[in-house]
Amino acid sequence: MAQKLGALRGMEDILPGEVEKWQWVEEKARVFFESCGFKEIRTPLLEYTDLFSRSVGEASDIIHKEMFSFEDRGGRQITLRPEMTASVARAVIEHGLLKTNKSLRLYYIGPMFRAERPQAGRKRQFHQIGVEIINETNSGGFNVDFDVVFLLCSFLRYAGLKNFKLRLNDLGSFDQQKEMTPQLKQYFSRELSKLCPDCRYRLEKNVLRIFDCKNESCQPIINKVPWNEIAPLSKEFEYLISCIQSGSIPFEVDRRLVRGLDYYNHAVFEVSAEGLGAQNAIAGGGRYDHLFEDLGGTKTPCTGFSLGMERLLEAIEKSSGKIADKFIGYRVYLAPLEENFKVQEIVKDLGLKLREKGYSIELDLRETSLSKHLKQANKAAARFVLILGSEEIKKGIWTVKDMKQKIQTEIKEGDILSYLHKELGL
Repeated sequence: MAQKLGALRGMEDILPGEVEKWQWVEEKARVFFESCGFKEIRTPLLEYTDLFSRSVGEASDIIHKEMFSFEDRGGRQITLRPEMTASVARAVIEHGLLKTNKSLRLYYIGPMFRAERPQAGRKRQFHQIGVEIINETNSGGFNVDFDVVFLLCSFLRYAGLKNFKLRLNDLGSFDQQKEMTPQLKQYFSRELSKLCPDCRYRLEKNVLRIFDCKNESCQPIINKVPWNEIAPLSKEFEYLISCIQSGSIPFEVDRRLVRGLDYYNHAVFEVSAEGLGAQNAIAGGGRYDHLFEDLGGTKTPCTGFSLGMERLLEAIEKSSGKIADKFIGYRVYLAPLEENFKVQEIVKDLGLKLREKGYSIELDLRETSLSKHLKQANKAAARFVLILGSEEIKKGIWTVKDMKQKIQTEIKEGDILSYLHKELGL
């Protein structure tokens, strides 16, 4: 007997009954970001390894521990993308998108891959929604930083997340980071014996990565870094803070926040949600002004963020109830009472029209028993059952059963959509 094969550890199937939640939040993202002037971009899952080692940083945990990298048949070193910003930058440079556009506002949705230990809220294949604002320079970029922070918080509220926390930090320019590095190295070197092995490695490669450490023994040392002496907050960052305060967004400044990618400079931020345990960060981002230059393009100011779909879905359900309840009213069950071709074609045609208008469609073309159709409609939690048999065809109507109101009525075929809209208050 052949051995059963399962999914790879940390890479999970998304099954019917669950995938609808993903479709719902993906559609939310597309509607929201496109209404704000963003265009979708899609890049390959595989890139040259050098793209990420040059952009993300050798000392980052992503490069140091977490990438799925291998040599292909042509002897090339390639990697499953661990994040999307570098891929977007590569695509913009390769296709010369800034030659025909002064600036770009792009968004993406898709899977990423990191070879870390699977745990709650952290899988080896995970999914992100993100945006990048490229080459917008008004007010030195800090108004754009506010735009992207406000955009993220607005989307989270639009998606139904009620309680979340915003943290921000000022990493300074790359020149300022070069100035603070010797001071940070000097500080941590005095505590070398107390640092974990990973932090000793980070001390040599990129001292800022020490702030990513989750080892308990390193926390007291990290917490005592004299930031006000080494790198006080800039006037530009304080201006950003004043903008956020005017936008009524609750926040805190956290000098420990550095993000896990080396290309960030100036303002960085992270959003966490309640009820997710230790892995409670659902989104993060910041400014990056040198990534395009590092990848062979010209110096291009950028800012953006990404959010984890798995954690977002969990946070929304903990914050405002089951996501399925949000679109249950849009679920329509189509019930053909005969197997003949004409009935089934009419049913499929209406199903297509309703799906194009955003309704979730359930149907079983193999079944003709009304009682069994109704049982399946109940199981699918459909709000409406649309019934069609030869009698309905003769009359030019559909029999519509409202499962919530427990009423049944006859509706002309051309009036189905307006009836559903009216009943749902649309």
